[in-house]
Parts: sequence; C-alpha cells; structure tokens
Amino acid sequence: MILQDFEAELRDLRYRCDTDADLALSAIQRQLRNKSETEQLRHRNDLFSVLEAESRVDAVLAKLWSDVNSVPEWVDWSQLERGQRVFHRYILASVTGFILQGFIGENSSASGVVEVLLLTGGFHPKNLTRRLKETFRWLLEVTSDLSSIQPGGKGHADTIRVRLLHAQVRQRVLALAERKAGYYDSARYGLPINTLDSVHSISTFCCSPMWSQLPKMRINPTADEIEDYIALFRYLGHLLGVPQALFDTTARARKIMEVMMEHESQPTTSSQTVARNFIQTITSTRPHKLSRGFVAAGARYMNGDEICDKLGIQHPNPLHYATFHGCRWLAITLCHLQRSCMAIDRLIISVRLAPNSVKKVLTSAHRLLAEH
Repeated sequence: MILQDFEAELRDLRYRCDTDADLALSAIQRQLRNKSETEQLRHRNDLFSVLEAESRVDAVLAKLWSDVNSVPEWVDWSQLERGQRVFHRYILASVTGFILQGFIGENSSASGVVEVLLLTGGFHPKNLTRRLKETFRWLLEVTSDLSSIQPGGKGHADTIRVRLLHAQVRQRVLALAERKAGYYDSARYGLPINTLDSVHSISTFCCSPMWSQLPKMRINPTADEIEDYIALFRYLGHLLGVPQALFDTTARARKIMEVMMEHESQPTTSSQTVARNFIQTITSTRPHKLSRGFVAAGARYMNGDEICDKLGIQHPNPLHYATFHGCRWLAITLCHLQRSCMAIDRLIISVRLAPNSVKKVLTSAHRLLAEH
C-alpha cells in the first residue's frame, strides 16, 4: 500500500480484522469443550497455553503458532535491541507523553476504540487501574531485553496473549450485538478491535513518541533512533496481526500517524466519559497521586486546548503549568545527559533494566510530582 492510498483505505481497514486470531480462538474454544471442567477452568484465563499445547494436533492453531514463531526476513535482532534501548533512554519523557497524549488525547478521541472500551468496562474506574498496570507491564516487558521478545520469551508470549484477548473481546461484542439491537453500531464504528484500531495502537506506541510527544517536550530523537524504534514495534505489530507493510519505512509510519491523528481524533460524549475516568484513576491511585491540575496542564500542553475542551478537561492555573514544565525540563536534562556521554547512557539504561529498577524510577518520579 503506497502512502497516498492509505487515506482512501481507512474505511476498508475499519471493516477488516484479525481473522487468523478469530479462527484460532474458535479452535481453542472447541479444544476446551473436550477438556474436563477442571482443565477448562485452568485454561480459561490463559488461552496462550492452549494455543501452544494444541498447536501440535489442530491445523488452525498450528498455522497461527507457526506464524507468530516464524521470524520475518526483515528482522534484525540487533536493531530491535537498539529500539528497546531507545525506550529506556527516553523513558521519563515517553511515559509522560504516553499518559498525557497517548491515553488522554489519542485513545479518548478515537470514537471506535472508546465505544468498545466502554462496552467491555475497560475504562470503568474500577477496572482502569488494572488495565493501565497491565499495559505498562507489557510495555516494560517487551523493552526489557532481546530474549523477551524472541520466540519462547515472556514478552513474545504476552504479546500473543494480547492478540487472543482482542479476538475474545471482538467475539463477545459481536455476539451481544446480534442479540441486542443497538448494542454496537458496526456500520458507524467498524468491527470491534478492527485492523484500523490495531494500526492506531501501534502508531500510538511507536510513531507518536518519535514525531509528536517527544518533540513537543523539546526532545528530538535521531533518525537512527527513530528507525530502530519503529522496527521494534513493527515486529510487535507482526505478533499482534498488524500488516507489516504499513510500518516498513519510517516515512510510511509517519504518514500513517498523521492520517490517524487527522481522521481518528473525533471526540464524542463517550470520549468525555473515558477521559474523565482516566484522569480520575491516575489522580486517585495510591500511594502517589498526581494532582488534577498537573494532569490537565500536561494534557493541554501535549494535545492543545481544542481537543481538551472537547474532552471536558479543566483549565489549570499557572502553578500547575510550571510544575509540568519542571517535569519536562527534568526529562530534557536526563536525555541530553545520556546522549552527551555514551558511558553515562549505558550505565543509566543498565540500572533501569535491573530487576524492579524501572518501577523504582517511575515511582520516584511520580512521588516528586504527586504533591503539586
């Protein structure tokens, strides 16, 4: 698909989905029906283990298992490892940008994503803390070390679990839509968790930090860093069933991000609910609660007033803006320090990759901002 055709293909992508995962889910469910009740309960929450075990005897599962364990020819493991290091080089800025723009600005403004999240309870305050922890745990896992994302690694397995979970949600929403008139509007939003939604997710994880979030914070990754980071998420997208050709060059990836931001940023009343629930969650999560003013200041700086007004986000006072900019300058200082001295860069990244260190770094940063 060439760049100028992508815009015309958006509608088609909205009505396409990961049929391989859908077929695999149905095959897994058939396999589970042949198990004892005890085995069914044991495997119900871990579809990946059934996929792995039954791929030896079921042709449908064998196909998916072969696909996710076959490494594409374009994969350069050393490049993907460099991509992992890019994340940790910019981790404070990346996580800040991901929360304030990725979740609040992009996810809350994408109407199709919002509808599915609300229907499944994924953005209900009581579920949101768990969902955020799971998302960041996955992100930290797939960027922890190279072996984690290679076949047999924990990040590799967790990514396939996410793919099967998406198929499960899609199956549930479509089944309920058949029984309940008006439950979900496929004509308007497309299939639940469709190909466009998956492309949007990958773009949010890798394109937005490189060309939107970090530059807005006055941090500009190098061309080599961008190429390595996009390659990492192109591979993760492959595991998730996203068409690989969409992210085969940085130019194409950037164009996709720009088109996604233009076409998918359409806040609705439901978007306000999602944004409100998200802000409520990150400002009430103990033990280190962020202030609503700080979150609002960051969200308005990263997304602009127009989007934030549509999402119903408050106007913060100058002190909150000052606090956010203090956080931004801390991130800028750390990034320039690492980029100016490779020895410092290697040391800081190695410390962050040590067991539990990333959690400690993020918790410490959170604590610094919590009282403002």
